[in-house]
Order: sequence, then structure tokens, then C-alpha cells
Amino acid sequence: SSPQPVPIISPTSTPDCRSHVEAREREEGPALLARLGDPRIVKRWDLRRAAGHARRLANIAGALLLAEGARVLAKAELCNLSAGSASLGLSMLPGVMMLDRMPHAGIVGIVASLHGFVLAPSKALDNAKAWPWPLVTAGICAYLVSTKQRS
Repeated sequence: SSPQPVPIISPTSTPDCRSHVEAREREEGPALLARLGDPRIVKRWDLRRAAGHARRLANIAGALLLAEGARVLAKAELCNLSAGSASLGLSMLPGVMMLDRMPHAGIVGIVASLHGFVLAPSKALDNAKAWPWPLVTAGICAYLVSTKQRS
């Protein structure tokens, strides 16, 4: 009863070793591809980065829309407008929609920020010189609508 020699096993000589090597390749594959600059990995990273920028821009646009809504409410109080006006109740809606990431919030933001330019263009242009934020908000909302990721 002499000891049996231990056979040399290559990774492809037995099914067990082959499956072990394939499992290791599956585990290390994405990390290796990321290190090598695989376009799929890079594209996914770029999309995440773009989504982060879009979130920050949406927060800025929402804050500006809320500020504009608060300005409308304050002007209504100073001018003694009726408190039951529907437009006063809806003045804060675009900002809330943008901050809550509701569907079509960008379109509502564009309409809300530019409605003064449609209703009274000359007065809106005079107001834009002192308070340019509706134009900034409209630009941000237009950018968010045009770069919307559709799946």
C-alpha cells in the first residue's frame, strides 16, 4: 500500500475546477471591466452623475418656483386681493411638484415661470429687470425637460 501520487490538476481538467474558475470570472469580471474602462460601466457611471446634476438642478428650480409662489402670495396680501382666488391657491404648486419630482413638473415649471410674459409682456419685461428669477427658473426647467432620461 504505497501512497498514490497526487495528480496535477489544471483549471480545465475537471468540471468542478472549471465551474470554480467561471464563478471567479463572473465575480471579478465587472470590477476588471471597470478598471479597463469598459464603455458599459463608464456609461452607467455617466448616467448616475448626470442624474445627480439633474436632481440638484431640480432642487434649485423647485426653490425658485416656491420663492416665486411666495412672492405672488405676498403681493396679493399687499394689494388686498381676494383670498379665495384660485391662482393664489395654485401659486405654490409648481415648486412643490418640482421638489417632489412629480411627472411633467418641468413643463408646469416653464408655464408657471413664463405665464407673466404671455399675459402682460411689457410689464413682465420691466419686472424681469428687478427680479430675473422666473427667467432663470424657466431655463432650468427647459433644460430638465430636454434632458429627461426616458427608459
